[in-house]
Amino acid sequence: MFHPLTRASVNLAKTPDHDWMVDFHKALVKRRKVALRRGELLETQSGYQLRAEKLKKLLSGAISVADLDEKDFSLDITQKGVDMRLGLDIATLAANGHVNQIIMIAGDSDFVPAAKHARRAGIDFVLDPLWARISESLHEHIDGLWECVNREPRNLEDPLHADNLRQHRPMSPCDGDALDLNDESDGR
Repeated sequence: MFHPLTRASVNLAKTPDHDWMVDFHKALVKRRKVALRRGELLETQSGYQLRAEKLKKLLSGAISVADLDEKDFSLDITQKGVDMRLGLDIATLAANGHVNQIIMIAGDSDFVPAAKHARRAGIDFVLDPLWARISESLHEHIDGLWECVNREPRNLEDPLHADNLRQHRPMSPCDGDALDLNDESDGR
């Protein structure tokens, strides 16, 4: 990705965040009853964006470009296709009666038709929006709203925090077994 302030090209594949995410995805797909769906990266719609508060100050003249720092930009990466993949999974699971509960980690109202379909099939549909506000239309079509991961600074106390995964056994219905990122077993 090209950083607009530094004018440098940033290779995201060589960042600690990338390495952590690859390891996390590898460990996650080994877990029992977990499905990971990835979309297609839209490179034309991805890049660094100036944070809203800095943009307002810049446009009002309160600051100049010289006052900006790298941390004033956030990385905005757009994926397509995830909604459709998850919607098809939900519809298939509901139609075939393979599950009695689905826990969706998302806050996107694009899932309303899938949630409605699952609930009509008698499936308990629970949502963890990862602290995002969800639309009224989505809230109307779910059976429960769980917050399985705490926001900072309480996240450090959370059993799902990376530092705590080996120390605690989660007890919440949304936690399941602790995820061991070093576990090479199949886990199925």
